[in-house]
Amino acid sequence: MDAILAAVDFTGVTTWVGLAGIAIIAIAMAFKGVDLGKRGVRKA
Repeated sequence: MDAILAAVDFTGVTTWVGLAGIAIIAIAMAFKGVDLGKRGVRKA
């Protein structure tokens, strides 16, 4: 089992997972910003 894990290169996988996580967080924050903007316009 250790030989299999040692043979697989996880650097590309970790980079892809990290970038996907950042993209998901950025999209969620963008939607939240739109909602906050709408709320501010309604209160003004």
